[in-house]
Amino acid sequence: MSAANRTIKVYELGQTRYRDVHLLQQRLQEQRREGAGVDSLLITEHVPVFTLGRAHPEPKLRVPESLVESQHIEIVQTERGGDITYHGPGQLVAYGIVDLRGWDCSVVDFVAGLEETAVSVLADWGIVGGRSEMGRGVWVEGRKIASIGLNVRGGVTMHGIALNVDPNMEHFQYITPCGLDDVVMTSLSYEAHKPVPMPQVIESFTYHFRRVFECQAEEVQLTPHRAAS
Repeated sequence: MSAANRTIKVYELGQTRYRDVHLLQQRLQEQRREGAGVDSLLITEHVPVFTLGRAHPEPKLRVPESLVESQHIEIVQTERGGDITYHGPGQLVAYGIVDLRGWDCSVVDFVAGLEETAVSVLADWGIVGGRSEMGRGVWVEGRKIASIGLNVRGGVTMHGIALNVDPNMEHFQYITPCGLDDVVMTSLSYEAHKPVPMPQVIESFTYHFRRVFECQAEEVQLTPHRAAS
């Protein structure tokens, strides 16, 4: 990819409520569309939540909604592409707020770069990941380990990629992940046959993101509320 002075601020937000970071993304995207702000990469783990893609407002649940409510898992409509997915502790979620025009990067190239970043992270733990005809994202021997969904307005992205490190995999059984009836979800810790520390995965992800997109990065640890100010 052509680098052309790409820079990005990386915000490590820790564990967050989905709605808080969703609002933060919307604010940052609007700032970038207006020519203000900076390109940003938000890295977080969410408290349990199911999110819906813009074209799929009805949740594809495999269990009664009352069971989802009893587990205190929110269901949130979003403006990203894709279908229903799960976010929760033990899953690295990375949201890019990037002006693609300034990066001389197409939407397809940006998605492919996120996939390549995740594949490189897996390789750091000796796992071979790749793409699949079943859909965008990253797969390990037919099992899905990372999901991608974007929203692009005025050439500026929001939403991004979710990489399963060691989440509660039972929660995926409550839904039809990504709207694919036969999909089997997996995690980095399962494929590596050992616990994988999240801080190491974050370090690996940010390193490979910088390498893949050929960008300079400044890492900042902030809460969603401070980052929005």
